[in-house]
Amino acid sequence: MNSPAPNPSDDPSTRWDLTSLYPTPDDPKRAADRDEALTRTEAFASRYRGEVAGLDGTGLREALDELAAIRALVVRLVRYASLRYSVDSADGTLRAEHAAAQALVSTMNQGLAFLGVELSALSAEHFAGLDGGDALTDLQWWIDQELMFAPFTLSEDAERTIARKDTTAKQAWVDLYMQISSSLTFPFEVDGEVTELTRSEVASLRLSPDRDVRRRAMASLVDTFAGSSQVLAFSFNTLFEDHRSEMAERGYPDVLHYTVLRDGLTPEIVRALIDTTTAQFPAISHRWHAIRKRVLGIEDYGFEDTYHSIFGEERACSWPEARKMVPEAFAAFDASAGEWARKALDDRWVDVFPRPGKRAGAFCSSAVAPDHSFVMLNHADKLDDAFTLAHEFGHAYHFTLAQKQHPLNFHCGTPLAETASIFAELWLHEHLMASGDATLKKQLLARQIDDAMGSAIRQITYVNFELKAHARRAEGVATAEEYSAIWLEELALTLGPDVRLDPDRDGWWWIMVPHFIFARFYCYAYAFGKLLTLALFGLWRERGDAFVAQYQELLSSGGSRPPAELVAALGLDLADPQFWQRGLDVLSGYMDQLEELLD
Repeated sequence: MNSPAPNPSDDPSTRWDLTSLYPTPDDPKRAADRDEALTRTEAFASRYRGEVAGLDGTGLREALDELAAIRALVVRLVRYASLRYSVDSADGTLRAEHAAAQALVSTMNQGLAFLGVELSALSAEHFAGLDGGDALTDLQWWIDQELMFAPFTLSEDAERTIARKDTTAKQAWVDLYMQISSSLTFPFEVDGEVTELTRSEVASLRLSPDRDVRRRAMASLVDTFAGSSQVLAFSFNTLFEDHRSEMAERGYPDVLHYTVLRDGLTPEIVRALIDTTTAQFPAISHRWHAIRKRVLGIEDYGFEDTYHSIFGEERACSWPEARKMVPEAFAAFDASAGEWARKALDDRWVDVFPRPGKRAGAFCSSAVAPDHSFVMLNHADKLDDAFTLAHEFGHAYHFTLAQKQHPLNFHCGTPLAETASIFAELWLHEHLMASGDATLKKQLLARQIDDAMGSAIRQITYVNFELKAHARRAEGVATAEEYSAIWLEELALTLGPDVRLDPDRDGWWWIMVPHFIFARFYCYAYAFGKLLTLALFGLWRERGDAFVAQYQELLSSGGSRPPAELVAALGLDLADPQFWQRGLDVLSGYMDQLEELLD
């Protein structure tokens, strides 16, 4: 009798080693750290509540250093509990530990909330004339962000009322949408029998090489969501109006302005991104779908044909192969990056394979010094999994370089958050293109273009729809059909004349996009990150080795300055439409390469 094949997930070298956080799960230091975090939080509040305005620069610096130390202590506890829970969510003990860690975060945040309130009540002039202000120089941007929303902050009573109201009002509508949408099942016929699929299962069928399967999958998605449109559309109406009325009450000039400020940007930068990308829809998106239509040879090429791979399934990629090629790709950019990647793998920063109880997907858990990042994968021997490793290692590389910053300056914020991860994928792309055959090269180029269509072009379409949907809602309650008409118009502008649209089916796609529900105008950040990284990639091609140190300095800066200042150090202007055109030109160049291969 043959022995069963060994399970690769049983290999300890493919599971992360968390002993750098705590040597064992029952290490008494975990409880000691929790007690210390609570004690220091109480002591911080006792020492500084009501006293922030009277602190000089040195005193405020001491307070902020202590704030960072308390947060770091809590984050280590939370990371340890969360990382263990993420790979074994069926374990009741781990579930309870995870919940307890989240409760600790809530307790800390409540105890320290006064600091932000007291800081935001101060003025820029206060800090400019502060004795010992030099002690705060490296934290100036962090302080500026605390002050940024002061003009739009209401009275303490009003803010407290809004916070209470949001739990049973705004958040309740978000929860209702998510509960309904996540509970839906989708009928789909397989071998003559109708079965009920989850959303992720039926959505994956949109990538099928069988056109009939793609069409039926899309019909199942739309018909099922449309069946709940009365409640879901009401959620849209309520949340859109809630946002508009709150922004007006706070004095924001428009519904987009809050999101722009939250990301540390300016309206000019975001408008340059949106307008430049929208203007290039014909040159980029229309052109790409014309190419896809030609390759597929489908005369009535439609929306259902815009997602699946046009050059067939990519080759397999084992874990040993991925483990070898990703550090090689990093090293091709810079030898030190390759050494860093190999060390991270050797030191078991990565949990590699799927197993029962492990959550789906992939992520990178960040950490301030002296801790390091951890990466979770669900490697399934696909080339896509190697790109996932590169993506998450890009994040981890960014976090490693940013550790030289003060912990309050560590995170770079939403606009730059995906820069290193996308760039690392491009390193792997270049590495594979250098040695791949014609088929692989076509697949790789199509992968990059399709990814940019999803993460940049489609996201700007979402923003354009959201802006027009908000404008329509400001005139009164909109029907689901009116939202569908706005969506269909934006979709046609994006995809172009070579894509046939079915109004009864394709007009409903907006109702399935949860980003419109849980955040306002969040989607432009995806486009920002993708086109910024493509522009930087183009700069690497132009400057060669001289760019390496400049890029590493960008990552090392973390969130110490506004995004525009960080990028300006490379001689770039985010408010200049030509900057965003740089990224679009790289995308256009991929299409040039692909057409050369096709010809």
